[in-house]
Amino acid sequence: MRFEAIRPADHIGPVKIHDVCHALELDSGSDAGAVSKDSAGTRRISREAYSNIEKKLAIVLPVKNEDLKVFEGVLSGIPHDCLMIVISNSNTDYFKSEKDIVNRFCNVNKRQALVIHQKDPDLANAFSFSGYPDIVDEDGLIRSGKSEGMIIGIVMSRIMGREYVGFIDTDNYVPGAVMEYVKHYASGFSMVESPYAMVRILWRYKPKLIGELYFKKWGRVSEVSNRFVNALLSTKGRFETEVIKTANAGEHAMSLELAMRLTYGSGYAVETQELISILENFSGILDPTEEKIAEQGVEVIQTESINPHLHAEKGADHLLQEMLLPSLSVIYYSPLCEEQTKEMIKKQLIDMECIKEGEEVPNIQLIAPPQNIDLSMFADNIENIMPRFVVPEKSIYRIAVDRSKKSDSAQKVVITDLDGTLLDSQNYSYTQALDAIRKLQGMDIPIVFCSSKTRFEQEVYREELSINEPFIVENGGAIYIPKDYFRLPFSYDKVESDYMVIEFGISYQELRYKLKEALDEAYSYIEANNLGELALNSFGDMSVEDVAKVTGLGLKMASLAKQREYSETLTIKGSKRAMEAVFEYIKKAGLLYTFGGRFYEITGGNDKGKAVKVLLELYKMNFGTVTSFGIGNSLNDLPLLAQTDFRMLVQGHDRRWSRMNISDIYKVRGVGPDGWSKAIEMMLTK
Repeated sequence: MRFEAIRPADHIGPVKIHDVCHALELDSGSDAGAVSKDSAGTRRISREAYSNIEKKLAIVLPVKNEDLKVFEGVLSGIPHDCLMIVISNSNTDYFKSEKDIVNRFCNVNKRQALVIHQKDPDLANAFSFSGYPDIVDEDGLIRSGKSEGMIIGIVMSRIMGREYVGFIDTDNYVPGAVMEYVKHYASGFSMVESPYAMVRILWRYKPKLIGELYFKKWGRVSEVSNRFVNALLSTKGRFETEVIKTANAGEHAMSLELAMRLTYGSGYAVETQELISILENFSGILDPTEEKIAEQGVEVIQTESINPHLHAEKGADHLLQEMLLPSLSVIYYSPLCEEQTKEMIKKQLIDMECIKEGEEVPNIQLIAPPQNIDLSMFADNIENIMPRFVVPEKSIYRIAVDRSKKSDSAQKVVITDLDGTLLDSQNYSYTQALDAIRKLQGMDIPIVFCSSKTRFEQEVYREELSINEPFIVENGGAIYIPKDYFRLPFSYDKVESDYMVIEFGISYQELRYKLKEALDEAYSYIEANNLGELALNSFGDMSVEDVAKVTGLGLKMASLAKQREYSETLTIKGSKRAMEAVFEYIKKAGLLYTFGGRFYEITGGNDKGKAVKVLLELYKMNFGTVTSFGIGNSLNDLPLLAQTDFRMLVQGHDRRWSRMNISDIYKVRGVGPDGWSKAIEMMLTK
């Protein structure tokens, strides 16, 4: 390719932004040189130079129910040596057709590609379990959104060993334009000096059908976004600038060294937010820049294409609400943006009817840099599902992540809830988890029960399953540690049978006394204020038969459930106001309550998390490095999960996950022991 001479760049600290460089010639010949200047000052990039970059370049193709003929044409425009990564958010039928098209294309042309559905649940779990839940929604799936799909593409490019990643929309009617974009990317990376680089394409024309084909020079959204990014830049120096011409450049590429470090804006805010992130993180205006980036700098090259960009029109609402509004919002909320620019942005959005007078500019969700992900762990997590992403099917591929640094010396420990997790919530069976239990035992991985169940209930399951590890009873009321289990001495509160016991809760008798006082006061308050009906009962006041009836337990296990030492179990039904009053008086008495799915557990201030923390310290003291895995199913398990290294949540009986305000949680698709077994299979890949 040949470009006109690169124009002077704007410097903002270590960040260098080049003004637009126009493409003059799509093919400038072949020779051994890489990048050269001629007497006219033009920049010539040889075929060899950009071909070498293409071998290191992945092209991410986001697609959502696009015309399949257009999609097929886009594939034909991607140079042969680039890795294609299709990220689809299409419906099921469309996705099947898309994958068939890519598979056929790769078979005929002897190529390889990845075809990934954005809503693949196993992919979402891989991100969450590798320390990067930032793109996963509350249903355990990756959010719909352009930036979320782009991040999948960035991480997969890194996993596949590429050095650069580029993005091309799949609604482009001109395959020749697609090929040109990729050559712009490769040429741009050939011209830069820094490993932290971005190439952004300005379309020479964006044709529209207005009776006849009309070659429009600029897009309305681009004009506005460019103006405000430049306004922000102008406030950081003494001279006004118009250097940015590509604020909304959907066609752009980055070195992965840069792409992994950027903060992204959800949805269509992504392209503008990339520029804002570069300025916030690397210009030195806000904070000191990472030393090696400060030394080598960040380069942004803008190039103008020769081919027109012809794509399907999506309407004015899409342009203004889905593109312009998010684009200006990320500028507005950047800490770089001063009040004058904010007022200008707000006025612009009101004038264009994106927001109403007096309405606040909506805040855009930001997504943390992908470098936060544990790539080694991510590689492990996707190893079993990669074959369904790779086309042609059964073709050989290589995950290019160094996993040699992983240590197998860490002692793994599983800390698990029982009811609704290891045990079925309806029949208390662990049959579906039995193979996984035996696998853990064969690998000498401890299984620690941490449940609202009493010591006597847990001992039944421990004996049946030949489990001999410590266990935590009654929502953290106490830890029961078998004698001689730990080699080093530790403090404990009492010896009970063959256990040394560390107590956290108050005695059952004291708890019952405080609870009765609290409930008596609550009843009086409810009656005096006419707050509605209330029906409340406790295991301590119920017969064995009654406990069996409400729990579904057999008489023997119901009897053991009544033998409580540190907590009380309540059944509560009534009006919302009456129940709120009960909980308020329980808290006033210095007691805690948690809901385990069917019953309320009352404790004297202990919870599962406090006991788990102490027990893990004992494991670390005796075994050195310990990796802990917590498995639960309800809010009652939140303190347990919060103390473990890896947090796994199985589905409830309604096939939904409990909502938990906790990060890095792995949502397992499976109810109770079925989900538990799947969680263990995933754990064993760590």
